[in-house]
Amino acid sequence: MKDIAAKVTANEKLYDGAYLLTLASAEDIPECAAGQFAMVEVPLGDRILRRPFGIVEAGGNTCTFLYQVKGAGTEALSGLRYGDGVRVTLPLGNGFPTFSGKVAVVGGGFGVAPLLSAARACKAAGAEVRIYNGFATAERIMLTGLFAEAGKLTVCTDDGSTGFRGFPTAALEADIAAGWTPDVILCCGPSPLMRVVKKLGEERGIVTYLSLEQRMGCGIGACLTCTCKVAGHNKRVCKDGPVFISTEVQP
Repeated sequence: MKDIAAKVTANEKLYDGAYLLTLASAEDIPECAAGQFAMVEVPLGDRILRRPFGIVEAGGNTCTFLYQVKGAGTEALSGLRYGDGVRVTLPLGNGFPTFSGKVAVVGGGFGVAPLLSAARACKAAGAEVRIYNGFATAERIMLTGLFAEAGKLTVCTDDGSTGFRGFPTAALEADIAAGWTPDVILCCGPSPLMRVVKKLGEERGIVTYLSLEQRMGCGIGACLTCTCKVAGHNKRVCKDGPVFISTEVQP
């Protein structure tokens, strides 16, 4: 974990409320494991708490984050321009293990952010990676080009405006019915999606990992804001997670 000073090199608007933020630092970015996250400074003087973002890409002296405008803090972030200074602490938390074999990556909405590095790591380890990313509609699809390079990508939309119509789990189940059963499932997304993935994986005996999303204060386990129940005990999503094996948690 390291706190670094960085400058904005890009803050791309993907659609209303969705942004891809790229930061560069004069010093090298620490090595980040797949699925870890960062705490990014908010450019508001009265907002001292940073915001947790999944790391899309990190390497050399740059790092990239996908974020959604949901309140005053992220609204302020959306106003950052080239050259603006931001402090960021990374990497934080425990990420996804890397697997070979057959790996299914299932994401939904902004939850796809930490899955890109997971898919890439598994592909580099020799895995056959199939990716199922779900979005509300064609206008809200994100990072398609990058994911297509990391595995066989199936884009799913709720309204069928492009790709597979329906939940990404339905596309995965179609592949399973056709004879392709993954050894492991890696998932991040809205709670309804993760609950379906948990049920699918556990009913079929497929090892499943979920990356939980919780409100966080500090990102290092001190404030206990993000406490969740894991196997009957309280654990911190930021420090003990955000990635947990599905049998331990209820998303």
